[in-house]
Amino acid sequence: MVTDRILQDTEQFMKKNIPSSRIDKDGSAEVYFRHVYGVRKYGLLLAEKYEADPDIIEIAALLHDVGADKGKGHAVESESIARAYLREHELTKDDKNKIFACIRNHSMGSEADSIEEQIIQDADGIIFLEDTYKFYFEKQKEKYPLEEARKITFEKTKGMLKKIKTEEGIRLAQEYLPVALDYLKNAS
Repeated sequence: MVTDRILQDTEQFMKKNIPSSRIDKDGSAEVYFRHVYGVRKYGLLLAEKYEADPDIIEIAALLHDVGADKGKGHAVESESIARAYLREHELTKDDKNKIFACIRNHSMGSEADSIEEQIIQDADGIIFLEDTYKFYFEKQKEKYPLEEARKITFEKTKGMLKKIKTEEGIRLAQEYLPVALDYLKNAS
């Protein structure tokens, strides 16, 4: 059984374990928090709509990017960190396995095997299209010329859109997509 204490502890753990790659230029982690809390917000909204376990969704959302410093392998690293962290908490083996699967399979190219896994994928994609794409684009501009950064971010945006599969997730993503594409098209 997931208690309020476990949820509070998990949120505190997330706040204390911010990946260095997710620190903003000003030294804060505002964008990271907006992203994680956005995944939680959309995850809980979709959990209610699709009758998924909100506790599994909330814990997975809070921990899904704690291993972000690993880059492309961050989902597996985030799962590993979550395993070590959740060892201290009394959750059923089944609940832990559901949380781990949600974290492990949240990235683009992963297949969801449960509604909870799909919801975490959807929520991660939706918040990217609503907000995180700007931070991602700025990071790309630090490494590449403007047009290449724009192209990389367009590709990432398409990938994030592609992983959203629930009807409600697609509807929400379609609300944010035009704004994101317009921003990327016109940003300098």
